[in-house]
Amino acid sequence: MRAIVLGSGGATGVPMIGRGWGKCDPANPKNRRKRPSLLVQWDNHNILIDTSPDLRQQLLDADISRLDALLYTHPHADHVHGVDDIRDVNRCMNDWIDAYADEGTLKTIQERFAYVFEPQHPDAKLIYKPLLRPHIIDGPFQVAGQNIIPIALDHGYSTSLGFRFGSLAYTTDVVRMEESSFLALEGVGTWIVSCTVDFPHETHAELNTVLEWIERIKPRRAVLTHLSFHFDYEALRARLPDHVEPAYDGMVIEA
Repeated sequence: MRAIVLGSGGATGVPMIGRGWGKCDPANPKNRRKRPSLLVQWDNHNILIDTSPDLRQQLLDADISRLDALLYTHPHADHVHGVDDIRDVNRCMNDWIDAYADEGTLKTIQERFAYVFEPQHPDAKLIYKPLLRPHIIDGPFQVAGQNIIPIALDHGYSTSLGFRFGSLAYTTDVVRMEESSFLALEGVGTWIVSCTVDFPHETHAELNTVLEWIERIKPRRAVLTHLSFHFDYEALRARLPDHVEPAYDGMVIEA
């Protein structure tokens, strides 16, 4: 199993409109960050987590034209609003794609993008819009024979879902971890976890807190993602333990 980081940035990406590169060195391509998304692969299967506003370029960069399923962490714009680009994947597959999310997230996506769940006009000869088949996540589920464990996360004013695929876990947009979340992560080998800021924040955990979580879980490898322009890649890497590293767009993580 492996994961490809399609987008290692937060809601605004790096550079940020009107504010530029922040603390990031623009000469380092690892500091150019698209909005958050992850691809999980095993045995020729592709699972996409979130449809970021940068999805078209992300799928082109990763050379992806087929998906077994789409998983959503939560309904914030940086994780959802690229969904229209899924239409080209539907065209390549000539089929619908199964989309999984908790009930609240599916409801919100259906309110904003109802057309992606509706059938096409019966006279249509070509696929002209996304075709998603909704599934409510209410516990562990399977995709292509792989058990997937949802992990409930506290995102401040809202909630988010992380996902565990065997020894690989992905948890983004989290400010506090409940005991049940720690239990779901026990024994994980590779943990991709969001780390957006280096100071107290209402909806995202700061670096020191994330490092404390990593020390408790003790994964073999931890990768920090959802990085803002407050974190230069090389400067952050120099501050981290050997088994912890920053993500970057296009990073391939073997798990």
